[in-house]
Amino acid sequence: MLPLLMLFGFLFAQDLYQEFVKEQVKQVPLKKAIVFGRGKAELITFMNPDCGHCRREWQELKKVPDKVKVYIFLIPFRGHEESRAKADYIACSEEPIKALDEVFSGKFDGKPPKVPRCPLVDEHIRLAESLNVGGTPYNIILRDYKVIEGYNPELLKIMGVKR
Repeated sequence: MLPLLMLFGFLFAQDLYQEFVKEQVKQVPLKKAIVFGRGKAELITFMNPDCGHCRREWQELKKVPDKVKVYIFLIPFRGHEESRAKADYIACSEEPIKALDEVFSGKFDGKPPKVPRCPLVDEHIRLAESLNVGGTPYNIILRDYKVIEGYNPELLKIMGVKR
């Protein structure tokens, strides 16, 4: 009986958490995101320009632009000027997806772009803090408000995307 009660408690807690996430997502200003793709499977993701797992996730997502729509928010490492410069370069670029692909391919590793601060990055950071995003990549699948913290090679499958 105790294991059954524990299972019920776990499932109930998961449902509550998903409802909490759903309410939080309503506050996310999607118009402030960098948007990639035109598909039906929607994802909010918080990424760091110097995060190896974020780069791996990007390599998977960019293969299916017709199947996903990704709202990307950039959160550079605190106190790391190179990471911040890369985020600024992406966020205020006239072609942010091209810039993101350049950064995530390693083009600026060790030689960050010389760009002015981008206020949009500050907004992304504040949003991440308000949602208690602790690490990257941090993903919210909009279909069911499922949160996936960290890199998961099955992300597209979990989103219902067939390659």
